[in-house]
Amino acid sequence: MITRWKTESGDSFEEHGNNILKPVYSWLLKDLQQHVPHKLIGLDLLEIGCGPGFMNPHFINAGLGKIIELDISHSMLLKTKSRANNKKTFVLQATANALPLATSSIDIVFSRGSIFFWPDLKTCFSEIHRILKEKGIAFIGGGYGLGIPDNLLKPLIEHAKKSGNKKSIPRLDLDQLKETAQTFFPDVEILQAPKRGFWIKCCKKS
Repeated sequence: MITRWKTESGDSFEEHGNNILKPVYSWLLKDLQQHVPHKLIGLDLLEIGCGPGFMNPHFINAGLGKIIELDISHSMLLKTKSRANNKKTFVLQATANALPLATSSIDIVFSRGSIFFWPDLKTCFSEIHRILKEKGIAFIGGGYGLGIPDNLLKPLIEHAKKSGNKKSIPRLDLDQLKETAQTFFPDVEILQAPKRGFWIKCCKKS
């Protein structure tokens, strides 16, 4: 599965993001803003599994500081570089279980949709814990955003059923996921909304 995403063309994701998922990204940011207990302005963020970088303009508009866009696919990162043409953004080719970043260097780790394909979840959470600063937060999940309205959600669900993409995504046991995260984080919360998706919020406290 990892090899599949490493070699996937960024063009297909670019088309899917522009034509299907475009309404979703602002709602993902709203979830982050609502559930992070401090303002995002000036904070350094790592996005794991950035794809073609559709979240980047939303991160910039939110006033974040340094933004590191990480993906396993070189093709995806080329798309991200063309989209994220600003001095705050840096792209990085790597996997979630081996993050080439300094210890205690990131305020927020964000990821939407990539956790289903992470190799060795325990190692991934260990790495995320390592790079987060004290009181840093990991906000990781899948879906369309907890607050997305029904009129935007319905066509997304219909498209997923027709395309069969949903069947190709591995299932996660959220209770087991929480238990794994709690190995490293003292404060872990699962946030869910029916038919919309979930987030696992992990807080690194001093």
